[in-house]
Amino acid sequence: MKSIAMPLLLALFVTMGILDVAFAEEKKPFAPNVNMDTGAISVPEDYYLWPTLGTWSHSKVDDEGAAVIHEYHVVYTQPATIEYYKKKRRFPDGAVLVKELLHAESMSMTTGPVVGHGTTLKGFFVLVRDTKGRFKSSALWGDGWGWSLFNPDDLKKTVSKNYKIDCIPCHTPALDLAPRNAKKDDKWIYTLGYPVFREK
Repeated sequence: MKSIAMPLLLALFVTMGILDVAFAEEKKPFAPNVNMDTGAISVPEDYYLWPTLGTWSHSKVDDEGAAVIHEYHVVYTQPATIEYYKKKRRFPDGAVLVKELLHAESMSMTTGPVVGHGTTLKGFFVLVRDTKGRFKSSALWGDGWGWSLFNPDDLKKTVSKNYKIDCIPCHTPALDLAPRNAKKDDKWIYTLGYPVFREK
């Protein structure tokens, strides 16, 4: 009798453990900044405490024909996203990328002829990785991501209307710059500008 009871008890405990893990994962929020009822995306309140993935500078030609830096894009993500990407070479479900858009000014300094620095906040662009296609009826979700642009004074309400019109055009060049072995939907991200993702 004992010989039968022990394996049964062991199987019961293992099953309970698996169920506990499944329920814990189900309760775990998909992403910290997504309303699961509507699919509305917001800018995470503490995004600036996350690691910086990378910084992009954008230049333009001024009235005198000189190139000047006029905008910076600083990109943040959760520490867990970086760890996951380095191990699996792909973005995890629920990964959040926050791009902080900053106005910039340029000047000549002893360190270089054109040195730029960020000034005032221009807005935010937020991406949320969705590997399960959760919000099919939303015009802001598709191609594996949730897409939203925000003005600097409202971190809750996006100004984006349709990601295919408002967001995809800026990310289309990333498809040709992505690693050849990248997952299809991860190719929308300009990972070449994020040194932390490079294999060591």
